[in-house]
Amino acid sequence: MIRIHLGPQGLGKVGICGVADFDAELTAAGRALASGGQARLPLAQLYSRGTSPDLAEGVDSVYLSHLFARRRLTPFTKALAEGDEHAHGVLAASVDHLRSTALDPHRSRIMSAVAARAADLSHLYVAGGASVLLDRLGHDIRFSHGVVEVPTAFEAELGLGERSLQIQPVALSRRVTLAEPAGDRLTLRIPAGAPPRIEPDHMAALRSLLGDGRAEVLAAIVTSGGVTGRQLASLLGVSDAAVSRCAAVLRQAGLIRTLRTGQAVRHVATALGHHLAQPSRSPL
Repeated sequence: MIRIHLGPQGLGKVGICGVADFDAELTAAGRALASGGQARLPLAQLYSRGTSPDLAEGVDSVYLSHLFARRRLTPFTKALAEGDEHAHGVLAASVDHLRSTALDPHRSRIMSAVAARAADLSHLYVAGGASVLLDRLGHDIRFSHGVVEVPTAFEAELGLGERSLQIQPVALSRRVTLAEPAGDRLTLRIPAGAPPRIEPDHMAALRSLLGDGRAEVLAAIVTSGGVTGRQLASLLGVSDAAVSRCAAVLRQAGLIRTLRTGQAVRHVATALGHHLAQPSRSPL
């Protein structure tokens, strides 16, 4: 059990991340491999009951020392610890293969699952504040008297201090983990659950409410987890101008928001947009 002591100002520093963290997804994909009967594979040897490597950043000697405290050395992990070039080459190739098979073909589903869970959490936050959010995260996470209790394989006491507490849904994870603390934040990773699905009968109701074009655009944004205008136009087989008009109305209604990253403009659904598109989905 890890206990995170929020302190007197801690509830004001709780946030929800609605964007997929693909580094965390990569580590979760490796965990699934390790627990799926593939224990002899190189990547699987880097996991124990209480430790998970940050595969995107590489496996350093500090992590290996934590691993060796909880798991017996194998020839592969021993070679990594000794700096063997061949072992590190095997690790790099294994991570690349995992990324190309477990992440890249499923990025849209991962993004949509994370966005949908974040919308559920946002609904709780708006309705009851950070205390209600933390109390209803599920997965045996408990919140009481300013302390968040996170079920883990080892004991630790952490003070939030000046840092923020970020809740990060992870689509490929089936367990709760705490990311390595960063200077400005603690990140609590929780399972995201299934990606959103809009039932045919509700899609018909959306068309009646919003009109065919706007309903199709909202549904595509919700189920994609975030998409550019050009991608929307290609997906729906309409012009960029038609998508832009529909997106403008949905944005004014508070159902989507538009984010700019560099030259790219991406549309994402708000919590209201998610719940309008999926009324049967419970906010936990």
